[in-house]
This record gives sequence, C-alpha cells and structure tokens, in this order.
Amino acid sequence: MPREAEFTLWSLRTYLRPHRRALAAAAAGMSLRAGVLLLIPWPLKFIIDSVLFRHPLPAWMAGWLPDPVLHRVALLDALAVIMIALGLLDMLLAIVGNRLLLVAGQRAVFELRRDLFAHLQRLSLAFHRRRRSGEVASRLNGDIQSLQNLVTTVGSGVFAHLLTLVGMVTIMLVIDWRYALIVLAAGPLLLWLMQRYSQRLKRALRQARNREGELSGLIQEIMTALPIVQAYGRHTHEDDRFGQHAGQSLEATIEASDLQNRFAPLVAGGIAMTTALATWYGAIQVLHGRITAGELLVFLAYLRGMAAPLRQFAKSAGVISKGQVAAERLGDIFHEAPEIRNRPGALRPERSRGAIRLENVSFAYREARPILHEIELDIAPGQTVALVGATGAGKSTLATLVPRLHDPVTGRVLLDGHDLRDLDLDYLRDQIALVLQEPLLLQGSVWENIAYGRDGATRDDAMAAARAAGIDDMIRSLPQGFDTPVGERGAGLSGGQRQCVSIARAMLRDAPVVLLDEPTSALDAFAERRVTAALQRLTQGRTTLIIAHRLATIADADVIVVLDGGRIVERGRHAELLQQNGAYAALWRDDSLARGAEVVPIQSNDIQRGSMPA
Repeated sequence: MPREAEFTLWSLRTYLRPHRRALAAAAAGMSLRAGVLLLIPWPLKFIIDSVLFRHPLPAWMAGWLPDPVLHRVALLDALAVIMIALGLLDMLLAIVGNRLLLVAGQRAVFELRRDLFAHLQRLSLAFHRRRRSGEVASRLNGDIQSLQNLVTTVGSGVFAHLLTLVGMVTIMLVIDWRYALIVLAAGPLLLWLMQRYSQRLKRALRQARNREGELSGLIQEIMTALPIVQAYGRHTHEDDRFGQHAGQSLEATIEASDLQNRFAPLVAGGIAMTTALATWYGAIQVLHGRITAGELLVFLAYLRGMAAPLRQFAKSAGVISKGQVAAERLGDIFHEAPEIRNRPGALRPERSRGAIRLENVSFAYREARPILHEIELDIAPGQTVALVGATGAGKSTLATLVPRLHDPVTGRVLLDGHDLRDLDLDYLRDQIALVLQEPLLLQGSVWENIAYGRDGATRDDAMAAARAAGIDDMIRSLPQGFDTPVGERGAGLSGGQRQCVSIARAMLRDAPVVLLDEPTSALDAFAERRVTAALQRLTQGRTTLIIAHRLATIADADVIVVLDGGRIVERGRHAELLQQNGAYAALWRDDSLARGAEVVPIQSNDIQRGSMPA
C-alpha cells in the first residue's frame, strides 16, 4: 500500500516493481520492435535507388545481396522477402510485447484496487460518515477503470511508438541534419500544444470526475431511501435533484470532450503542413543531387512514421489525463489515515474474562459538540448491563467505544484491566459479538451468513450455532433450509428471521462480550418472543451490554444505566430505580403508556426531559 505524501501515476511503480521481469521482457521486445520499424523503409530505398536507378549497393550489403546491375530482379525478390520478414517480425514483437505489458499493468492495477479496498475498510467510521458511499464506490470503479484504460493505452503501442520516434529523429539527423531540422520544425509547436491542452484537459477531466462521483453518491442515496421516496411520493423532487446533478456532470463531460476533440485536429493540421514542407524541400534536394530519391522516400516514410505516434499521443491525451486525475482522486483516499489502529507492540492476552471499565470517558464526534461527559462505569464478567435514556442521550455512542469503533477524547476504556488502545484490534474484536437493531446480512445462503461470524467456519459450524441459539427449526422451515439464498440486505427473510440469523452468527463467534443494540425494537410480539429466547441463550454466561427502547425487555438486567445528555444520571436494578421515582421511573411510565399497560402512579417530582423517550 502506498505511503507517499501524494499518490500520482508515478506511484504505480510500487505496484509494477513485482512484475519487473515481465516488464523488462516487454521493454526488450518493444525496443526490438522499434528497431524493426526503423528498418522497414530501407528496403524501399534500395528498390528505388538500386533496382530502378541501378545505384550501387553500399559495400557492407554488396557481399550478400545480388548485384543491382547484373541481377536486378533477384535483388528485387530479395528486398521483397526482407520487407515481408520485417513485417512479420513487427507483428510478432507487437503481440508478445503488448501482452507482457498489458498483463503486468493490469495485475498491478488489480493489486492497487485490492489495496484501496483494504484501506477503505480500515478507515474509521468518521471518514465514512463524511463521504457518500456512492462517491467512495466511484473511486473503486470509475477511477480504477481509468487507470486500467491508461495501462491498456500504454501497452498497446505508445511505448514502442516513443522508442521509434527517438530512433527516427536520430537517423534523419545522421542522413542530412539540415533536412531533418526542417522535418522537425513543427516539433516545438506540437509539444507546446500538447502541454497546453493536456493541462486544460486535466482540469476539465478532474471536474468531470468529481461531478460523476457526486452523481454516484446521489444515486446510491436515492436508491437506498427508495421506500421513503415512494411512500411520500417524492419522485418528482428526486427526479429534479438527479437532473440537476446529472446536468452538471454532463456539462463538465462535454467541456472535457470538446477540448479533447479540438486537440487531435490541431495535431493533424501541424503534421500535414510539416509533410508538405518536407516533401517540397526533399524534392529540391533530389533535383540538386544532394540526396537520392530513395533517401527522400526514407525521410517521408519516417515523417509518416512520426505522424502515427503523434496522432496516437493526441488520441491518448484524454486517457492519460483521466489516469492522472484518477491517481489524484485515489491519492485523496490513500492520504486518509485510519484513526483507529494498533499501537506498536499491541497486546494479545488469553481469552478475555469480559470485565469492562470506563474511566472518566468523554467523547465528541466534533470538538464543539461533546456527546459523552465523564462516564464512569464498571461491568463485571458475566454481568448484563442495560443502557436506557432519551433519544440522543449517547447510548449507542457509548456502546461503540467497547469494540473500539471510536476512541474516547478523554479517559480510558479497559477490558480485563487493559486499555483498549494497548490491545491488538483483531484480538479485541474477536472478544465481542454484535447484534444490531437492523440485522446486516449479505448476499449468499443462510448458513454462509451465520458462518460469517467466525473466520473459517463451516456449514456444520453454522448449523451447530443455530441449534445452540434454539433457532434451527425456524431455519429448517425455510424453502431450502440452511441453503436458502439471502438477497441484498437480507431480502427474502422476515425481520424476525433476519434477527435470528444475526443471533446465530453472534453465537458462532462465541465471544465473552455481547453488544445488543435494540435487537427487538422493530419486531412484532411473536417474533420478539422468539428472538428474546434466542438472546437469552446467547447472553448466558457472557458479559452483555444492551441498548433497549422497550424497557420491559431489560427489567431483569443486573444493572440499568440511565443516560441523559451524555451523562449517567441513575444506575441500579429495575425495582430500585422505580422506587427512586426519577429519570428511569419517568421513562418506564412513558414506555408503559406506549405499550398500553397499566401505569402505577408515581409520587415524585417529574424530571424535565428535552427529547422523546427511547
């Protein structure tokens, strides 16, 4: 993974280095091809000069080719065979060299994509909250595709063309440097045009890619919220939003395409004028006897050969600029460092006992808006602790500190006496199982979703975990049992079924600490009973931290902690807190009213709450 301050196209060398043997072989093949391309016009020169005009062959050729005076047809046949051989050799070297370059380049880009994905997974949740998922996906797809296109373009002849161009200029200067300077007169102008347009094109393409990324983020957002869009009849509003962003993307793309389309004709025009001037001057040189007709043919062939690379460079300008922009955008991602990472010498103790302690913990997503204030909390091994409070009180935020999804701003969170920041992240998270309000299932079979809870788990392990959670009969009642396919986000299963699969996954993990984030709040009464029974099996003998909206589900907790405004305002058992007739009692009364249960009057001063009860 790149560690440079700035990721650019040059940074790709890190990924190309492991393929240096293939690249060296490709470079050798392309160099040979460049030499072949330089030789291709010369048989024509000798056909014109020696076969047609009977000029003598150079001394070094006279010994192995027929005499142009005595054996003109034989010399013509020999030169024709040489032309065919050079053409076949050019074809073979092009095929082999291009394949070696393409395979090495595409594998390098594949490894870059793999590193980018791994880096994204390890970036802190704060980063992903700031970025739309669609925009991040555009880096993995669109920007990587731009680099793949760049590799394909370079591997399809740009390298060989560049070598050939250098060789042609060298030979022309050797034959007649005055003529060569005239042929090359348009070079500085073309280089200036290429640099000017490439800079403008790069800016335009950067704007276009940014607009495309924003559009991808908007599409992902709308598709994710489609049930709300349809339920509230907001189709027209979202059509307008999409149209506005798509229009901005279109304008940026048109600007970039227009620049690219203007560039190629300018290069072609410069080449055409240079060809006309070179032909005129070359003909005069032949008439004055300074060069032969065959040498003029070589010059014109080289000039035509130089035009092909220049046209190729003009066509490739957009691809290269897109690759540069893509590298910059990927650099933005690689520049982001994970906020949560291992310290040097991170500890990996034996299996945790499940003792959790929060010492003077404060936390804020943004510096000016603290969420938690000076939290002090001890959770003994095997103890069940429930977090309750109004919406926004900080319950879920506190729970995320335990698996170290965030680090506290001040204070410490300890597991078995070890500061979480001193523990190896993989070890820490192996000690914790999660069951969330919205079960997160992946595409695959039911058993594969259960097996996701432990690396290397088999189908039999998944079935055993389901039996341990007491839900195997429910899974066997599905159309294909444990092999029933699960769609995206658990499509095809009911809410209760998805939650049961999530519990079996946590059971398979066999972790000493279990975090339950409102696991039954979205279920009906029947599903809640089934899930609650499975949760009781899961949490037995394990340290459990549970967040609950329905207070009836946590009445048997060992300790109930009441949060208000990010502070612990009460703690104790259910009966004790009701007797105190404070914050918890008020929450219990509101919850009872919501469930339609009989409410026992509370004789105490009601607390003032500024948010809806959880």
